[in-house]
Amino acid sequence: MAPKARVWRKKGEVLIITAKGSKDLAGGKRLHVMVAIAYNKGVILCEPYDKMNGKFFASVICQHFNLCFGRAGPKRDGKRLFVMDNDPSQISKVAENALTDIECELLRIPPRSPDINPIVNVFHLVKNLLESEAIQENITCETFEQFKTRVLRTIENVDPTIIDKAIGSMPQRIRLIIKGKGYRTKY
Repeated sequence: MAPKARVWRKKGEVLIITAKGSKDLAGGKRLHVMVAIAYNKGVILCEPYDKMNGKFFASVICQHFNLCFGRAGPKRDGKRLFVMDNDPSQISKVAENALTDIECELLRIPPRSPDINPIVNVFHLVKNLLESEAIQENITCETFEQFKTRVLRTIENVDPTIIDKAIGSMPQRIRLIIKGKGYRTKY
């Protein structure tokens, strides 16, 4: 077993989970997961990856997006909508060409605007579920592969009604953002 294969903690400690990961935490390895959600369908794509760039994202578009849009349901007004979460690889020329090839319209959300991106709410829920599972099952150590399996299982098992609520709350959130003139919104 490699020296860094397990993360050991004291008896009272639980796993520390961060949204972006940290090299300061034990292990220092990050788990990257591409997740797609759809109204009335829940999670329709949950794909781990190592490094994101325009070429890789374009290959994901070609391999998975037609299937994802098929799972999401028929086109609305002849359009398929992909909401971008401001990853630079998603606006690369290669990725934009791949989106055009599958007849997809890209919706760009302004930077640092988690209020209008429903996937942020889903990730927050997943983080809370993982923390509570670690406490309930008294998980004090696990390998990266065990953690990866647990994260993917948790994401895939998110209740579709919760995802629907996150997506359905967007019109109200937009109204609050407009009313607050872009300042912090209160929920």
